[in-house]
Amino acid sequence: MTESIRCPACRGSKKVAKLGGVIGDCNMCGGKGTILAVDKPKPVEPEVNVGVADIISAVADSIPASNIDVLPVGDVIEAVAKIDGKRAVFKKKRA
Repeated sequence: MTESIRCPACRGSKKVAKLGGVIGDCNMCGGKGTILAVDKPKPVEPEVNVGVADIISAVADSIPASNIDVLPVGDVIEAVAKIDGKRAVFKKKRA
C-alpha cells in the first residue's frame, strides 16, 4: 500500500485561504489533509552560472577608466551655487 503524508500546502487542516481571503478546500490534497508520499513536491534548486566572472571582466574592459572626463571640484561647486541661487521659494497661500 502507498504511504500518505500530511499535505504541505494546508498542513493537514484541509482548508486554505484562497483569492480574496475566502476559505476553501486545499487544491493540493483536495480537502483530504493527506497526499501520497510520491506526490510530495520537491524543492527546485536554481542553476548557478559559473561564467559570471567573464561577463564582469568584459563590462569592465568595455569602458576604460582613463577615458572618463572628470570635472574639477570648483566647477561643480559653482554649478550647484548657481542652481541654489535660482531656486524659487514657494509660500502657502493664505485664505
